[in-house]
Amino acid sequence: MAQYLPDTPRTEVGDATRLTAIEGLSFSREESFQAPPDRDNLFKQMGGARTPRNNVATRRAVNAKSEFTPMLRSATANRTRQVTGLLDGKLTTPAAMKPGFVMSNSPLPEASTFDGHSSSFTESVDGRTPMPDVNSSSMSTPMALPRRAEGEMDTGNGNVLTLREQEARLEQIDKENFGLKLKIHFLEENLRRTAPDFNMRAMEENINLKTEKVAMGRDIKQYSKDLRAAEKELETYKQQLREYAEKVKRRHVDEGIREEMDELRRLSEERAAEVEHLQGKLAEARSTEDELEKVSAELENAQAEVSRRDELLDEHEAHIDDLENKLQAAQGSQSANVEEKAAQLKEQTEKIADLEEQLRLLKKNKDVDAAGKERQLEEQGEKLEDLEDKLRTLERSKDAEIDALQAKIDSAADGKDQEVLELEQQLDEAERELEAAAEQKRHELSVAEERLRSVEHEKDSKIQALQTKLESATESKDQDLRELEMQLDEAERELGAAEDQKRHELSILEERLRSVEREKDANIKELQRRMQTHQSEKEAEIDAMQERLQIAESQGDSQTQLAQQAARDSRQKVVDITREKGVEIELLQSRVDAAEAKADELDDCRKQLKEAMQQITRLQRDVSSYEQQVQQLRQTISQRDRNLETLDQLRRERDDATQEIGGLRSTLSGKDAQADALNKALKERDALSRDLSTFRRERDDLATRLSTKDDQLETLRRGNNDRDSLVATLRQERNDIEKEMRSLRSTMSGKDTQIEALQKMTRERDNLSRDLSSAQSSLQARERDLSSLQKKVESQETALDQLKQLKSELSDRIRDLDTARHTISARDAELDALRNHADEPDTQLDVMQGLVRKRDDELDNLREELDAQRSQTDALQQLAQERLDALEELRDMAHREKDEFEAEIEVLQEQEDELVEEKTSLEEKITVLESLIREKESQSNALQSEARVAQRDEKAALEEKIYDLESTIREKDGRIKALQAESRAAQREQQAANEEKVHDLERRVSDKDAQYRQLQTEVTTAQRDQRSTLERQLLETESQLREKESQLRLLQASAKAIQQKASNNALDLGVQTQALEKRHVKELNGLAKQIQFLRARSSRAEAFREALGYQKRFFLMQIEMYSQCNKSDLDLISQMGITPDITVHERRPKLKSAALAVIAAIRMQKLSDEWAQSKKIHEQLRQKLEGMRRQNGNAVTRKTGNLRIAR
Repeated sequence: MAQYLPDTPRTEVGDATRLTAIEGLSFSREESFQAPPDRDNLFKQMGGARTPRNNVATRRAVNAKSEFTPMLRSATANRTRQVTGLLDGKLTTPAAMKPGFVMSNSPLPEASTFDGHSSSFTESVDGRTPMPDVNSSSMSTPMALPRRAEGEMDTGNGNVLTLREQEARLEQIDKENFGLKLKIHFLEENLRRTAPDFNMRAMEENINLKTEKVAMGRDIKQYSKDLRAAEKELETYKQQLREYAEKVKRRHVDEGIREEMDELRRLSEERAAEVEHLQGKLAEARSTEDELEKVSAELENAQAEVSRRDELLDEHEAHIDDLENKLQAAQGSQSANVEEKAAQLKEQTEKIADLEEQLRLLKKNKDVDAAGKERQLEEQGEKLEDLEDKLRTLERSKDAEIDALQAKIDSAADGKDQEVLELEQQLDEAERELEAAAEQKRHELSVAEERLRSVEHEKDSKIQALQTKLESATESKDQDLRELEMQLDEAERELGAAEDQKRHELSILEERLRSVEREKDANIKELQRRMQTHQSEKEAEIDAMQERLQIAESQGDSQTQLAQQAARDSRQKVVDITREKGVEIELLQSRVDAAEAKADELDDCRKQLKEAMQQITRLQRDVSSYEQQVQQLRQTISQRDRNLETLDQLRRERDDATQEIGGLRSTLSGKDAQADALNKALKERDALSRDLSTFRRERDDLATRLSTKDDQLETLRRGNNDRDSLVATLRQERNDIEKEMRSLRSTMSGKDTQIEALQKMTRERDNLSRDLSSAQSSLQARERDLSSLQKKVESQETALDQLKQLKSELSDRIRDLDTARHTISARDAELDALRNHADEPDTQLDVMQGLVRKRDDELDNLREELDAQRSQTDALQQLAQERLDALEELRDMAHREKDEFEAEIEVLQEQEDELVEEKTSLEEKITVLESLIREKESQSNALQSEARVAQRDEKAALEEKIYDLESTIREKDGRIKALQAESRAAQREQQAANEEKVHDLERRVSDKDAQYRQLQTEVTTAQRDQRSTLERQLLETESQLREKESQLRLLQASAKAIQQKASNNALDLGVQTQALEKRHVKELNGLAKQIQFLRARSSRAEAFREALGYQKRFFLMQIEMYSQCNKSDLDLISQMGITPDITVHERRPKLKSAALAVIAAIRMQKLSDEWAQSKKIHEQLRQKLEGMRRQNGNAVTRKTGNLRIAR
C-alpha cells in the first residue's frame, strides 16, 4: 500500500553555541546600563488570558468542511473497530514484552515520536493498517472528533489531539531538546574548564605574562640608566675636551717661550756681530800705544760681553731646565706610554747632563783661555812698558848724544856725522823692534779672536742642538696631544655609535614592550571573557538546576531533595572555585609586588655599581702622576669589581631563590587548597557512594515491583475487557517505573563518572602531596643557600664601603695636587717673566732677584696654606663622604651653583686677562725703552768711534808732519854735511837756526799735544754727559718698574683676596650643602610619605574601579540574563496560554545574607582603618607643605624688604 504521509516540518537551526561567534568578538567599551524598551508592555502584548490555538491567518482562512485526510480515515477505522469489537476483546502485546525487543537508552517512553528504534513502529494490528514513518507528522494523527468543551480532559481513550496541537507540541519538544543539547554542551565545557589542568594552564599563562612584564620593565629601566650613564660619560668627555683646550693654550705659551728663545738667539747674533765689528776695529788699531790701549779696552768689553753671554747661556740652561721640568710634567700628565716617556726623559736628562758637563768644561776652558789671554795681555803690557821705557831711555840717550854732538859739532864734524849715523841706526832698530812687538801683539790678538770665534761657534752649535732637542720634544708632545685628540674623537664617535645603538635597542624594547602589553591586554581580556563565560555558564547551570527543581516540585517527585542537594553542591563548587581564583589572584599580585620590589632593589644596586665604576674610571683618568698608587688602586679596584660581580651574581641568585620560595609558597598554598578540595570531594564521594547504595536498593525494589506488576499484568491479560481501565493504570504505572529506572540509570552513570573523577582527584592529591614534600625539601635547601648568600652580600657590602673610602681619599689628593699645580704654574709664569728681564742693567737684576726671592717666599707661604687647606679639605671631604648618597640627588642644584661660580671665575679670569694685557703692554713699553737705551748706546758707540777716528786722523797728520820734519831734518843734515866743508861759521849759524827750528817744532808738537788733550777732554765730557743722560733715563725706567712692581703687588694682593674669598665661598658652600643635605633628607622623607599616600590612594581608587567594573559587568550580565529569561518565559507563557502569577513573594531574611553583611562591614572597617593611616600621612604632608610655603613667603618678604632698603 502506498504511503502518502506528510513529513514533519523541520527547523534549519544548527547546533550553534556561543563558541561559534568568537571571530566576531568586540572589545569595545561597555555601555552603561540601559533599560530595556517597552518593559511595561510585556503582558499587554499577550492579547488575552488564553493562548489562541490557531494563528490569525488560520482563523481568517478557515478550512473547508469537506476536508478529510487518509490518516483521519485510518484513525476512524481503528476507532470503529475498537468500538464495535473487531479486535475480539484482546489487548495487543506491549512492545517491551515482544521477543527480540531491544531496550534503547533514550529517557523517552517507547513507541514515542522521538524513538524510531521501537519495534511497535514496524507492525500493525492484523497487518491491515500500516504505521507511518517516524519522520512523518501523521504518526500521531487523531481521529476527527467533536471539539472538547472548555475544561474537558482526555479520558485516555486514545490520541485525541488535533494536528495543530500535535505540531505545536512537537515544536515545543524540539525547542526543549535543543535547549537540553546546549545545556549539555555548556556543562561539558564547564566540566572541562573546572578541571585542574585548565586552571593550572591559566595560572601559568598569567604568571608568565606578569613575569615578562616585570622583566621588560626592568630592562627598560636598565636601558634608561645606561642612557643616563652614556650622557654622563659624554659630559666627562666634554670636560676632557676643555682640559685639552687648556693644554693647547699652554702649548701656545710654549710657543711664546720659543719666540723668546728666538729673540735671545737674535740678540746673541747681534752681539756676535758687534764682537766681529770690534774685532775689525782691533784689526785697524795696530800701530801705537793708544791703539793698544783701545784694543785692551775692547778686549775688556769683549770679556764683559763674553761674561754676559755666559749669563745668557746660564739663563738658557735654566730655561732648558724649566722646559725639561715642564716636559716631565706634561709627560707625567699623560697616562698612556708613561714608562716609554720616562725612559725618553731619562735619556734626555742624561744627554742634557752630558751637555751641561760639556758646557762646564767649555766654561772652564774659556776661563783658562781668558786667564791665559789676560796673562798674555799683561805680559804684552809689560813688554810695551819695557819698550816704552827703552824708548824713553833711548830718547833720553839720544837727546844726551844730540847735546854731546851739538857740543862736539864744533870740534869734530866727522865724528858727529858718524855718531848721527849710529844714532839713526839705533833708532831704526828700536822702531823695528816696536814694529815686531806690535806685529806679535796683533798676531796674538788674532789668535785669541779665532779661539773666541771657535768657542762661540761651539756654543752656538750646542745651543742649536739643544734647541733641536727641545723642538723634537715639543713635536713629540704635540704628536702625543694629537694622538690624544684622535683618541678623544674616536671615543666621541664610539660614544655616538653607542648612543645610537642604545636608542635603537631602546626603541626595539619599547616596541617589544608595547607588543607584550598588547598581548597581555588581549590575554587579560580573553581571561575576563573566559571568566564571564564561566560565570554565565555557572549561572546557566544554576538556572538549569533551578528549572529542574521547579520541574521536580511541579511533578511532586521524590527526587526534589536530591536536586536541591545537587544545586547546593554546584553552588558550593562555584563559591569554592571563585574563592580559589581570588586566592590565586592575590598570590599572583603579591608575587608581582615582590618581583617589582626586587627589581627596584636590583636597579638601585646596579645604579650604585655604575656610579662606583664611573668614579673608578674618573680616578684612573685623573691620577696619572701617581703611578705606584694608581697601580695598587687598579689592582684593588679590579678585585673589588670581581667582588661586585660576585655580589651581583649572589644577589641575583638570592632574588631567584626568593622568587622560587615565593612560587613554592604559592604552590604550597594552592596545593593546600587543592588538598582541602580533595578532602571535600572524598567526603562527597562517600556520600555519593552511600546514595548509590540506596539507589541500588531502590532499583532492586523497583525491579521486584516491576516483576510483580508484570505478573499482575499477565493475570490481567487473561481477564475480561472490563479490566481495561486497570490495564491502563498498570501501563501508566509501568511507564512511570520505567521512567524512574531510566532516571536511576542516568544518575548511576553520573555517579560512576563522579566516582571516577574522585578517584582521579585522589591520585592527583597523592601526587600533590609528593610534590609538596619535595618542594618543602627544596625550600629548606633554598633557605640555607639564601642565608649563605646574605652573608656573602654583607661581606661584599663592607668591601664596597672600603672601596668608596679609598676613592674619596684619592679624589681629595687629586684635587690638592691640581690646586698645587695651578699655583706652581702661575709662579713659574711669574718667574719666567722676571727672568726675561734679566738682561737689563745690574741694578734692575738686583731688584728682579729680590722680587724672585719674594715670590719664592710667597710660594712657600702658599704651599703652607695649601697644606693647611688640604687638611681642612680632608676633614670636610670626610664629612661630605658620609653624606654622599644624599648628595646624589642634589647634583643638579650643585651643577647650577657650579655654573654660577664658573661664571664668576670667568669674570675674574677676564679681569686677570686684562691685568695680564696691561702687564704685557708695560713690558712692551719696557722693551721700547730698552730699545731706546740700545739706540743711545749705539749712538754713544758711534760717537766714540767717530772720536777715535778723529784721533787717529789727527795722530796720522801729526805723524806725517813728524815724518816730514824728519825728512827735512835729514835734508838739513845732508846740507849740513855738504856745508860742513864750506864753513864752520855758516855751520854754527845753520846749527843755531836748526836749533831754533827744533825748538819751534817742539813747541808745535807741544801745541798739538795740548790740542789732542783738549779734544780728549771734550770727548770725555761728552761721554760723561751722555752717561749722565742715560743714567737719568735708567733711573726713570727703574722708577717706572718700581711703580709696575707695586701695581703687581697690588694685583697679587687682590688675587690673594680673591682666593681667600673663593675659599670662604667654598666653606659657605659646604655649610649650604650641609643645610641642603638636611633639607634634602627631610624632602626625601616627605616624598616617601607622599609616595606612600599616593600609592594607597591609587590602590584604593583601583580597588574602587575594579569593584565598580565587576559590579557593572555583574549587573549587565544579570540584566541580560533577566531579559533573556523573561523573554523565554513570555514566549513559553504565550505558547502555553498560562496567565502569569502576579503575587508578590516577600523575601525572607536568611543567615547567609546576614553573614555576608557582617563580612562586608568588617572589610569596610578594615579598609577605613587602612585609609585612616594614609589620610594621617596626607595630613602631615599638608601641614609640612603649608609650613614650607609660610617660610618661603617670609623669605620672599625679607628679600623684598632688603631690596627696598637697598634702594
